[in-house]
Amino acid sequence: MFTRFARRLTSWYVAAAVALVFVVSIAAAVVAMSFYARIVGDGISDGAREAAAFAARAAIRGQTFESAALELEQRDHRTGVRMYATRRQSAAEGPERAPIPYTVVDGRVEHRDIRTLRFAGPRLGLALSTAFGTRPQRIEFLDGDLQLFAAPEDFQRIALWLLAGIIVVSTGAGVLAWFGGRYITRQVLRPLVEVTHALQRFAARDFRPQPIAVAGKSEFDAIALAYNAAASQVAAAFAERRQAETQMRQFVADAGHELRTPLTIVLGYIDLLRRRADAGDERSRRIFSAIGIEGARMRTLIDNLVLLARMEGEDVRPPEPFDLCPLLEQIVDARRLLHPGLPIALDCAVDATVIGNLDEIHEAIANVVDNAIKYAPGSPIRILADAADGGVEITIADHGPGIHPDERASIFDRFYRGATRGEVEGSGLGLAIAKRAVERAGGTLVLADSSEAGTTFAVRLRADQVRKREPRTTRV
Repeated sequence: MFTRFARRLTSWYVAAAVALVFVVSIAAAVVAMSFYARIVGDGISDGAREAAAFAARAAIRGQTFESAALELEQRDHRTGVRMYATRRQSAAEGPERAPIPYTVVDGRVEHRDIRTLRFAGPRLGLALSTAFGTRPQRIEFLDGDLQLFAAPEDFQRIALWLLAGIIVVSTGAGVLAWFGGRYITRQVLRPLVEVTHALQRFAARDFRPQPIAVAGKSEFDAIALAYNAAASQVAAAFAERRQAETQMRQFVADAGHELRTPLTIVLGYIDLLRRRADAGDERSRRIFSAIGIEGARMRTLIDNLVLLARMEGEDVRPPEPFDLCPLLEQIVDARRLLHPGLPIALDCAVDATVIGNLDEIHEAIANVVDNAIKYAPGSPIRILADAADGGVEITIADHGPGIHPDERASIFDRFYRGATRGEVEGSGLGLAIAKRAVERAGGTLVLADSSEAGTTFAVRLRADQVRKREPRTTRV
């Protein structure tokens, strides 16, 4: 979720930290090289003064140039300073006697020009020694010259060590910055991540209150505090809603039970009056017939309301495993008696023991079949039972006009009846009762398909001992 953002934030932090450490390390290396160059420069100056004094003493002792130069190198060796002593060719010596000048360096005599020896070191060391301002010094030494230079090898070695140190320090800083950045980023983004997860639970209709712990270390904690307050309000609202729904269901159940008895008595007297009116005028018969029909509708509505209130309550009936095919045959046979000539086909392709309450499952499937009969009058109806994902699936299909796309999302709502219902009687509770009954059994009821060619509902139920059997389709 926030992984990419956290990585980018950590990368920026690491890049900034490494760049800062690298710049500081470079600055420290430059300061160190400047300090080293100053030490070398002071060593050159001190070495020149000491060499001049030594040359004066050597002249008094009558020491030769070569022995004096070798002795001076042995006695006055300075870190980072190279000493070259070059003997000048005297006028008495012709070119044939000393054609090549010699130089005393590092305890040996080199028959090379001083300029060749001066630039014989590493180019990087020479460049660094020059860039940091070390200047060679030249003094007269007996019958020759003595030159003191910054040793290029030492400068290069110091530079390489400093470079290695910069690389190690920058790498270590990068590693520490990475882990530190990840830790800081996780701590900073933790409230956002937890709030996002909580909102995703809300989107999945999980409204259980799960407060987010707030450490008070980040300004993002305000988001977590706001979410905790909102979640608390939502939980309180849902608790009030559940309480109101419980009270409403209890009221509907109580009212239904209380209305059943007087309604039954009223319908009984109406039936008695209607029988007596049969011998009278036609108007009285029509009046009593209409009263009886409306009374029967009211009783059906009350029965459905009481049944739905019971199903939506906490009254869960224990499952009673039963055979599926006999139940479907019973439902089909009853509809054939009520609607003679209606083509109903039953194809029970499996023998299965359904796990659920027999009465509630009977009510659910019967309501779906009755719904197809009412809204697709005269249309062939096909009921198919087959195995599906560890259970059974029952499809009820008709060839009616279908359900309008705008109404499909509301067909399982209580008291909902589509705009195209026409003169079809009903209370709008049949599919709501069917869906709730199937869900109480751990199954699902969905609108599988609907078009101008017909509508198909699919009921999935848990079942054991699911076995294929020879198709025995029955038709009327």
